[in-house]
Amino acid sequence: MPREKKPTLKRRKDGRYRCVYHGIQFYGATPEEAFAARDEYKLSSQKGFSSRSTLTEYALPWLKRSFPSVADSTYTGLAIHLQHLIDCIGDKPLAEVIPSDLKQVYAAEYRGLSNSYIRSAKQLFCALFDSAQADRLIASNPARDKTAKPGKGKKPKERILTAKQREYIEMLCTDHRMHPAVMAMLYAGLRPQECKALNIDRDIDFEHNTITVQEQVHINGQKYAVSSELKTDWSKRTIPLFQPLKTALQGRTGMLITSAHGKPVTIQTWKTGWRSYIYCMETAINGISKRWYGKTKDQQIKKEAGELPAWIDFDIVPYTLRHAFCAFCRDNGVDINTCRRWMGHADAKMILKVYDSVSDDREQNEREKVEKQWNQVQNEVQPKLVQCTSVDE
Repeated sequence: MPREKKPTLKRRKDGRYRCVYHGIQFYGATPEEAFAARDEYKLSSQKGFSSRSTLTEYALPWLKRSFPSVADSTYTGLAIHLQHLIDCIGDKPLAEVIPSDLKQVYAAEYRGLSNSYIRSAKQLFCALFDSAQADRLIASNPARDKTAKPGKGKKPKERILTAKQREYIEMLCTDHRMHPAVMAMLYAGLRPQECKALNIDRDIDFEHNTITVQEQVHINGQKYAVSSELKTDWSKRTIPLFQPLKTALQGRTGMLITSAHGKPVTIQTWKTGWRSYIYCMETAINGISKRWYGKTKDQQIKKEAGELPAWIDFDIVPYTLRHAFCAFCRDNGVDINTCRRWMGHADAKMILKVYDSVSDDREQNEREKVEKQWNQVQNEVQPKLVQCTSVDE
């Protein structure tokens, strides 16, 4: 019986070997490598998938089937991460993506961005390749390899409200349409999306001094849609109505925050309103708008005489106020589980990790407590030491 001839391949000018199967070309440094790549493709084709599928071919359908019911804004954020990945290595077959490719994506698209943003990208990339591995398209997940770990980004800005800033909020621009929402975030710890859905007539009980959070807004296209589906199961809660907020809301009716024309707030009117509030606060604090600061005749005279003070920024974001509420409660001895309920969290981990910023006042108070305790111990021990010394003599 004649021996079966082994297929042979001619060596190309670039030194590699090539074999063709159903119009698809497979390359290798040796004939065996080229045949192995072909055989792998044939085996995977029998199982119903193609290991030669590119990242782009797999990633886009994966995103749609993996996140079918998230909000439009959330889906857009995920799609942006995925687009960065595709822009860098989208033409590569999934099986050929290596950890260095992921490192290249982080270096090209995420340099100088925040830690939290980079971490969200890594989580998405890991989930993508986890799915590809579960579908038996790849042998291992390159995004989880230690060598693919992204570099550290910028630390988040410290969200601490100073005592002076709190005083500015209470005293200045109280007639601005954003003031009620600002006070609700500062003295009730409400999330911005909860403020946008709060109805003063329905949700605030001035007689029993309580606030009931039962709705929030979700992004629907370019508008907000009010829904009873809250962020977490613990977001539906009752919060005490503290006196500063009660005073600010007394006599007000209807929605907590509206547009300048009294209509329901939209994405754009919220952004515009917040920018307007910051502008009005800085103008009130400094006595003149930033555009003209140091440019009027009187201020130029002060500037030449060295009497013009530095411009005071009022640089806060809405979540700074929520952080300030939590920190203020903790500074004044509120139990962490009580604080957790008022903030609308399932457990205290988020409070300790994110919101519970230690202020200078709290640190000083704790120091005084420790010093008082040590002094008390010293006063109790000292007489005994004196007595022991007298007996020895």
